[in-house]
Amino acid sequence: MFRQVLRQRVKPLSFSALKWSPQITRSFTKSIRVNKPIIESSIFPRSRILKSLTIVIGVGGSVYIIDKYAYSSLITRSVRALYVLLWIAYEYGLNTASYSNINDLHEKCAESLLDLLMKNKGLYIKLGQAIANQGSIFPLAYQIRFEKMYDDAPIESWSKIDNVLKQNLGANYESEIFESIDHDPVASASIAQVHKAVLKGSGEKVAVKIQHSYIGNQIVIDLFIYRFMAKIYEKVFELPMSMFTSYVSKQMQLEVNFINELGNAEKLRELLDNDPTLSNINVYIPKNYRDVSTEQILVSEWIEGISLVEKQKLLDLGYNVSLMMKQYLTIFGRQIFKYGFVHSDPHPGDLLARFDKNGKQQLVVLDHGLYISLPDKFRVEYCNLWRYLFSYNKEGIEDIGRNWGIQAIELFSTLVQLRPPVLDQTKIDNDKRNVNSLFQDFIGDESRFPLELLFLARTMRMIQTLNQGFGSPVNRINLLTKASVDALATEKSLKFNEYFDVILIRLNIFFSGLIFFLIRLRQVLLGDRYGGKGKGFEDYIEVYLQNTAKSLGIDM
Repeated sequence: MFRQVLRQRVKPLSFSALKWSPQITRSFTKSIRVNKPIIESSIFPRSRILKSLTIVIGVGGSVYIIDKYAYSSLITRSVRALYVLLWIAYEYGLNTASYSNINDLHEKCAESLLDLLMKNKGLYIKLGQAIANQGSIFPLAYQIRFEKMYDDAPIESWSKIDNVLKQNLGANYESEIFESIDHDPVASASIAQVHKAVLKGSGEKVAVKIQHSYIGNQIVIDLFIYRFMAKIYEKVFELPMSMFTSYVSKQMQLEVNFINELGNAEKLRELLDNDPTLSNINVYIPKNYRDVSTEQILVSEWIEGISLVEKQKLLDLGYNVSLMMKQYLTIFGRQIFKYGFVHSDPHPGDLLARFDKNGKQQLVVLDHGLYISLPDKFRVEYCNLWRYLFSYNKEGIEDIGRNWGIQAIELFSTLVQLRPPVLDQTKIDNDKRNVNSLFQDFIGDESRFPLELLFLARTMRMIQTLNQGFGSPVNRINLLTKASVDALATEKSLKFNEYFDVILIRLNIFFSGLIFFLIRLRQVLLGDRYGGKGKGFEDYIEVYLQNTAKSLGIDM
């Protein structure tokens, strides 16, 4: 019936005729304007559909344009992030059976995640850098791809950077504050980029750190997506994740406030200057210019030096890598165990080596945006944890674990001591738990878990990775253990009978140093002092960590 009506109302048309005959085309167009529609709206409301489609396209296009240029692509980035992260959660949580090989799953998800991070930029770059910093903890597919995260930091055009400078320093900043400022950046990172300039009047060379124009718009939504996805992953993998998100979000918000970064640098400089134990450790914190710095602009002393990322350049210019790593570990040992004020982003790009005015090798620490303050009670407990490690005090380790609300003591001991778990043989037959249940039950009391451990573990891992990258020129374990014992010895809470543990620890440090010396001697004899040909001290620790993980059923 419907076809009959159409045949009566619409006569067949020759589209080839319409195409090649202008007269027929004009006649047909005129009839449409004068007469009723060929297909009446009661049967097929084409005009209504076209109108709706036009509105949808118009609104969608307007939203996209406004989102991109006025709100730094918040909607686009958020939708992209939700889609990719939910897909990854589905693949790992519910769809692993569709992959014949787990490495195929890693490859596919790693590629999708990297593409997301590079497109979204901003804080997503920091997520990629966090993965890159973890070395071999992540599967090989992630390790290979995420090495480029430090190389592909976004660079903004000068026009956008100029707008940020004008908003913070005034429209005439270029003539009133600076004698000159380079329009091409000397460095760029996830949150900001750095331009070299000369201050007006004093003529001092300075580094001007300028926050990317889109960070202020993006951070709130990005952190919301992060917290939302943490809840999703918590449900999919049945792991406690939400408890960490509020703390991490707070730290990230502090990091993008450059006044906070300026205060962190001044505090660390004061702590180092007033520490008599560091009188021979040549470490420098560049001064900042508070009067021309804002939440989005940080003006600091310009430093000429070689980034620790440039390993070969450091070696070619005659830098002592062992001294450099000793300086690095010494100040971080004091931060962690004595000051309780810890730089939590100590990757090689934030460290420079140079020769000071006296010709002595000096380590310069940059980028003080991300710090954590350790409560005094936790700091002392953490010192004690290292003491228990080197005195083989299992009961002490378990006591600290319980104080921190940790329920899976076997796993806690394993993670701290880097050894396979030792379970009670009488309970093995009745113990039906596997590695997943151990991780799920890791934290028994969330209210007692010290969230500072999140960033402290990250700092420790970055320190290990840097030492490993230079061929393990120093004994990281010994240096940090000594720092913990020295800090603990000054605490009033240390009891008399505990000094025996200190003596035992120093003996263990001696034997650990002997093992380190033999490994180091082997490297020297093989011509491999700086890594690449054989295994250094950190490489042996890494292998031990991997074997421990495999004993728990984790393939790293």
